[in-house]
Amino acid sequence: MNWALRKAIFSLAAWFLAVSISILIIVLSPGDPALIMLTGFLQQGIPYDQAVRMVQAYIGFSPAEPWWSKWLRYLLGVVTGNLGVSITYRIPVAQLIANAIPWSIFFVSYSLSLTVILGVLIGIALAYYRSNTIFVRSVTTVLTVFNSIPNWILAAVFFVYIGARWQLLPYMGPYSNDVTPGLNLQFIASVLYHYTLPTMVMVLTSIPGWAFGISAMASAILKEDFITYAKARGLPSSRILWTYITRNSILPIYANIAITFTWLLVGTVWLESQFLLPGLGSLLATTSGARDYPVMIGVYVILITAIVLGALFTDLTYGFIDPRARVGET
Repeated sequence: MNWALRKAIFSLAAWFLAVSISILIIVLSPGDPALIMLTGFLQQGIPYDQAVRMVQAYIGFSPAEPWWSKWLRYLLGVVTGNLGVSITYRIPVAQLIANAIPWSIFFVSYSLSLTVILGVLIGIALAYYRSNTIFVRSVTTVLTVFNSIPNWILAAVFFVYIGARWQLLPYMGPYSNDVTPGLNLQFIASVLYHYTLPTMVMVLTSIPGWAFGISAMASAILKEDFITYAKARGLPSSRILWTYITRNSILPIYANIAITFTWLLVGTVWLESQFLLPGLGSLLATTSGARDYPVMIGVYVILITAIVLGALFTDLTYGFIDPRARVGET
């Protein structure tokens, strides 16, 4: 219990530090929305004092406010749960994020599930059939190629060719315009169909890391004495493969799932904006260009919170998956 409490306190401290630094970077970065708005009013011939009052009335703070005051005000708002109002959309930031985050969670969950399943199967196959040189070299070459391609480049290629030019799959929007959003089969099928192309990009660029990691772990397990003993006992190959090799190979990657989920959530920025999908990525891409500080800070707070909670959840639950990890937890 003391161990879990220490982990929770450390995670809270890490969250606060990360949020503080993120807000500081945003506040100190060029493109203060108050100054941009003030400049626009002045170019229209509005007197300076009147322009300052107009900016303050619209945004809620003065253009002359020092950076440390902005940083402290935004940080206090985050700590108290008040993310403020969007400068661009003029609605609460919390509402914008609440509308966007389910789409991002669905996209990442869908992609990660397929990635883990396919990555485990390919990795186990590479290790188990390592004596088949042609198979191993062919699969390894393909995985290496996809591993070297950034997801935004593959997204652009798929968008142009598979989507726009060849019209093989939908490449814009989360669902068809002729379906009614809701928990109905037609809407769900339309969403899955429209997310096929971006999911392919996410999966193809993520699989190599999982497959290579599983393959290395499974190859090491194949050399263990208990595998030799299992073969000597005459156990079926399928049982050895799934019960002994696969199970022991998967255990170490459990710690990566939560972390990978959060990092994929961060990595949806380009893909969601590329394929015009709703979500945190599209929201951040849109508001970053407009220097909408409240929304930018709100999205970063959500992403940082997801990363910290993912790491904490993994630390607290890994002992239930692998009892050996409980040693020293006092």
